[in-house]
Amino acid sequence: MKQLNFVFAIVLLLGNICCTKEKDDIGIKLKNGYYSCSFKYDNGLLWESFFIQNDSFTELASGGVYYQKFPEFCLTKGTYEIVDDSIYFLNIQVAVPPNGNIEDYDNDYILMGSYFLEKYSDSTITFSRNAKNGIQEYDLKLYYE
Repeated sequence: MKQLNFVFAIVLLLGNICCTKEKDDIGIKLKNGYYSCSFKYDNGLLWESFFIQNDSFTELASGGVYYQKFPEFCLTKGTYEIVDDSIYFLNIQVAVPPNGNIEDYDNDYILMGSYFLEKYSDSTITFSRNAKNGIQEYDLKLYYE
């Protein structure tokens, strides 16, 4: 009987450790700051930049870079959330130009919805998803906090 109680206690302890780890994964946040690098999609490579502040993001026009998302494609702002191996972009609005209508833009190039989190560190993040013309991949580096 003592062995059974010991095994039961071990199972409860391991269950508690696993559940605690799962809750910790929900709290992952990117460092506040300016991220920039590339957006690959449909055999194209575009320059991508965005600013993170707490749980909010704003895509930025890269300025002076020839191959960038704006002005042909919509830049967005909203909130993000990292859960397990996914990053979610929520509450999406048009960031540039002001008062733009998101329905006027090609949804395939709008940063919204869920993406698979491929790589994450203190200074880099890579995420992707399947879209109608292939894989969309964002590969970003933190340039300053």
